[in-house]
Amino acid sequence: MLIQILIVLLFALNLLLIWLGYFRKPFQWYRYPGGVILILLPLSGVFFQQPLFELDYFWWRIAGVAAIILGAALVGWTLRVAGLVLPAGEPKELKTGGPFGFVRHPVYLGLVFVFVGWWWVWAAVYAFYFGMFILALIWANAYLEEKLILRKIFGRRYEEYKQQTGMFWVK
Repeated sequence: MLIQILIVLLFALNLLLIWLGYFRKPFQWYRYPGGVILILLPLSGVFFQQPLFELDYFWWRIAGVAAIILGAALVGWTLRVAGLVLPAGEPKELKTGGPFGFVRHPVYLGLVFVFVGWWWVWAAVYAFYFGMFILALIWANAYLEEKLILRKIFGRRYEEYKQQTGMFWVK
């Protein structure tokens, strides 16, 4: 359980360093490795000793694989539509088509599906429970990204777009 707490703390520290990369020149180099860590760290939690869910494990796996496929497809679709390479820098234009027509943060939503699906496939209790803190950090990151970056760059256009689409769920 201690390793799971450490993973959550490292995830939070990683997000902080990524944010420093946006606002401080000396940390700009960290945005790419930080993005890789952002993806890999939550997935690593299942490899440490922990109790497993003892429910109908077969269906957990099926649901997990479905969530992973759905999440990966959403991330792929988003990257194709936006022409992005992760981690993306500051956006040059406001994308409102494709997956952005449904939700404002489709990459984060796709990663959430991948993470949750991965935790279900492995039926890892601690990884799943402490993963909820990681999901809260992803939500906070998206919120701050809107408030500190997107609103500043796109202004009124972003506010109108925000009224039409949900952060992670279709309006």
